[in-house]
Amino acid sequence: MKSVIVRNMSKSFNDKVIFEDFSIEIEKNTVHAIVGPNGSGKTSLLRILTGLYKKDSGEVVVEGTHSMLLENDYLYEDKTGFENLKLYGFYFGYNLDKYKNFSDLLGLNEDLDRKVSTYSKGMKRKLSLLIIILMDRDIIFLDEATSGVDPISRVQIRKIISILKESKKTVVITSHDLAEIEKVADYVSMIKDGKLLFTKGILDINGESLEELFIEEGLK
Repeated sequence: MKSVIVRNMSKSFNDKVIFEDFSIEIEKNTVHAIVGPNGSGKTSLLRILTGLYKKDSGEVVVEGTHSMLLENDYLYEDKTGFENLKLYGFYFGYNLDKYKNFSDLLGLNEDLDRKVSTYSKGMKRKLSLLIIILMDRDIIFLDEATSGVDPISRVQIRKIISILKESKKTVVITSHDLAEIEKVADYVSMIKDGKLLFTKGILDINGESLEELFIEEGLK
């Protein structure tokens, strides 16, 4: 079954073509990574899939509820981490019954009583991810989830992604960390200049690293 189907989709901004006749499919209950050079359309694609941007033409089908971790963190800096959890819970209608399990996995439990203004970039990223998880949606879009985080935090986030998949969630991620994608993704799609270059199963790459594929395709 498919969680996302995009067929012959086009999108332009101020006469600049972002996508033209673009198609992609994402399987349900998988971790699907989308990679590509800066400006290739990764973030714009996620924003179209979540309805933040409207397509110009074509078909976009997203089966189920969804949430999205944006590339930048939008948190209340003058509030504590826990106050942020409560405020976003009020906005998005989630309860805090399960927050301790996930905040423990992310290494945040001891910091939730501190103001977010004292957090590192990586801690803010993990708090934003925790909010997205608590929303408990069918499809979770993660735009550069590991941006600015240390190696330990990357391992923690990888564990969270595995748990989400085990919980029958579909996870769609963009990232520049190709080595991390190889460890967590089931499928990877590469886009360049708004075009889909390939979709491959991680097990079907046949020993070639994502970095090698990335450079090979990028030079074409």
